[in-house]
Parts: sequence; C-alpha cells; structure tokens
Amino acid sequence: MKFDEFWSIMTVDLGTQKQFATQTKTFYAKYSGGRIIITTSDDSLWTIDRSTARQVWTKALSMHEKMRFIHTNYTHENIRTSSYIISLMKHFVADESKME
Repeated sequence: MKFDEFWSIMTVDLGTQKQFATQTKTFYAKYSGGRIIITTSDDSLWTIDRSTARQVWTKALSMHEKMRFIHTNYTHENIRTSSYIISLMKHFVADESKME
C-alpha cells in the first residue's frame, strides 16, 4: 500500500468518529477539514495533517517491517502525534510488509 492509498482509505473511513488506542490510552479520530482530528480520553485535541502523517509513514518505510508499528521507535522524530499516527497505520494497513 502506498501512502496516498492509506490516506484516502483513512479519510473516507474517518468521515465519522471512531475509537482507537495507542499503547497506553484510547482516543477518537475523525477526518474534518483536510486533517485528522484526535480527541483523547482526557479531552485533549490534536490535529494530524497529511504532511505529518507522511513523515511518520516515510520513517516507517525505513524500518524493518516488524518494527514499524512499535511506538517507541519514533520518539526521536519530535512529532507529538506520532503515537496516534502509528495506531492509525496499524489499523488501516493490514500487512506492514505491503507498505511502499
């Protein structure tokens, strides 16, 4: 799966709000206004734009496929929403070895 396909599938599916989980907490995601809106269980709001999601996707491609969905592998990227992006990638990319 290429990034554009991932983003397209995700934006269509998140037309209505859905629940997901990082390794430590649940969150809700919804696509609105060209961005993914994240609402956490403690009512924090985060936005993920396409370019930030692409940054995490590109980093994931540089890793061994078994390491792509491990949140701690992204701590040095300074992307505050990376754990949410990885959780979404894990949900929407059925087979990490098929990422391209």
